Amino acid sequence: MNPTFQSNLHHVLSTLVSDANGSDGFSNATEGQGSDRVYSLFQCRSDLPTSTCQDCVGFASTDITRHCPTQNGAIIWYDECLVHFSDRVFFSKFYSLSINPSFETKNGVNVTDPTRFQVVVLDLMNEATKMAVNNNKRFATRQGNYNASHTIYTLVQCTRDLSSDDCGGCLRLNTQNLPTGVTGGKSLFPSCYSMFEVYPFYNDISTASPPPEPTRPTSNEGKRGISSSIIIAIVAPITVSAVLFVAVYCFLTRRAREKYSSVLDKKAGNDILTAEALQFDFGTIQAATNRFMTDNKLGAGGFGEVYKLVEEEILILLVMLVTLVLVDGIGDFAAGSL
Repeated sequence: MNPTFQSNLHHVLSTLVSDANGSDGFSNATEGQGSDRVYSLFQCRSDLPTSTCQDCVGFASTDITRHCPTQNGAIIWYDECLVHFSDRVFFSKFYSLSINPSFETKNGVNVTDPTRFQVVVLDLMNEATKMAVNNNKRFATRQGNYNASHTIYTLVQCTRDLSSDDCGGCLRLNTQNLPTGVTGGKSLFPSCYSMFEVYPFYNDISTASPPPEPTRPTSNEGKRGISSSIIIAIVAPITVSAVLFVAVYCFLTRRAREKYSSVLDKKAGNDILTAEALQFDFGTIQAATNRFMTDNKLGAGGFGEVYKLVEEEILILLVMLVTLVLVDGIGDFAAGSL
């Protein structure tokens, strides 16, 4: 990243933070000329108050440059907002899944009848999608009964620069990436996202009240990974609870991105940008870190110890928080069943 681009990035992110104050939850901005031009936007969840949106955009604008200090593009997702910048025009565009960075996470609580549960989830997502494409906020929530004692809550949203048709296309692909067999999860694209849980996690817009401020993960200063690493913060609480997360994609320079795209084309069926490839069970993490050897440890912070997994062909930095349960020193993602 050259100094001019970096300066433009600083200015455009500052503009986003300023725009979040008093905004209706969405804004885009550009800065600079030619190859040093920076395009950026933020999107906040439409059920949240302006103060929460502003706080989240402020956090995200700081975190995105800390996690991606030299890249020409990046996306950062919080539960409350996303921030995206690039040296390429991406406004009002929805890209196909093959080049669309995506991230999927699940809560790890299993359901006893996953087939029926998934049918209800997808029906609700389809209803929410139809609602979202027909309103200017590109946002909708739906809820429905799974059984006599459990209700499923769903939320979908597109960035407001998408057309109705593109929003619908984005959400239809996005919801196909939702995790199955668990009581909650989310699927995140740069231009849309969807979430579901068995408890109310969003505000009724007609009676919205300010929720808690967005949770900001504790950083591990001085311990940054490289673009060919996946960094996973591993948490070991006594019991599993909902953990807010931050996920970051750092795009490399234009030349590197084009080279990476050609690698993906040659490796059809092994696309690391698919949701399934971005899920890690405990055994995989244990093997990739050589049973958490200290040589692979980057440090420790408020969310636990941080290890690195090096993959030569991975050109994306992914930061995510993973909740584990300790059972005699061995982690297990499963926390129960419904």
